[in-house]
Amino acid sequence: MKSTINYYYNLNPNKINQIFHYYYFYINYELYYFKIYSRKESDIQAIYQLNRELLNNNIMVSEIIDNRNHSIITYVNQIPYILTKVSVNINKPIRLSEISFLSNLKITYKEELMRNNWINLWMDKIDYLEYFHEQNFYQHPILSDSFYYYIGLSENAICYLNYTLSNMKPELVDIGVLAHDTIFIDDTIDVLYEPQNIIIDHKSRDLAEYIKNSFFKDNFDIFDELDEYFKYNYFSIYGIHLLMARILYPSFYFEMYDSIVKHQENESAILKITSRINDYEKYLRDVWKYFHKYYDIKDIAWLNTNTD
Repeated sequence: MKSTINYYYNLNPNKINQIFHYYYFYINYELYYFKIYSRKESDIQAIYQLNRELLNNNIMVSEIIDNRNHSIITYVNQIPYILTKVSVNINKPIRLSEISFLSNLKITYKEELMRNNWINLWMDKIDYLEYFHEQNFYQHPILSDSFYYYIGLSENAICYLNYTLSNMKPELVDIGVLAHDTIFIDDTIDVLYEPQNIIIDHKSRDLAEYIKNSFFKDNFDIFDELDEYFKYNYFSIYGIHLLMARILYPSFYFEMYDSIVKHQENESAILKITSRINDYEKYLRDVWKYFHKYYDIKDIAWLNTNTD
């Protein structure tokens, strides 16, 4: 890989490290990632243009580096990669204030970066996972113990979202903003500035992921942080219902599931999620009650929100 980096980018790192599907190295104390390009091929120009716009406005997004052929993508053994230079501290945890800052940026973007068709995406995800699990459940007995509980939770999220889309109308504040494809439990701030992770979606997307992840990080300040967040971020009744639907959707479980079946995590890692099901349900109820103080938000019968 050193010869590839040298040939295509005229860079000479002393050492290149590999973690699963990507490589990283340092030159003059600056960190570079050489990662497989995993988005749709048709997205690459839109990703690049947004990356340049953010850089030109002094946003510390990781910079996409063109190769010697002035191409964004470099093929290695017919696999597409992109090189980025990181500008933020990769050891810094994600903060809600950072999410708020990014979602309030005024940006131009291409429609192909929009990812707001949640129902179809979630239903496709469930269909794929159910088929995959039926074919492979015997290989993952620990996953099998919890799999259909989280499928059920997903179906509840879809029902809640369907209710929202059928009964409420978006306002001007519900426009697309800079958001992220995934924000996982153990992620650090560089994930927010990773070009391939940046998408356009409703601002509830990143906030919901932060709220869910806060439980597993034992963030006991979450409701104080939300008080501060909502001082500067207005949500319509439509938006707050989108947020609750997104919170109900157990993306953290499916991310862990993917990591396990790809052999990036030991199967027992799922226990740090599944061992806390009862506490997490109470947390969901507390989150709903927090929103209910300020919004006429639909109850969630299976959480007994209508009886509290």
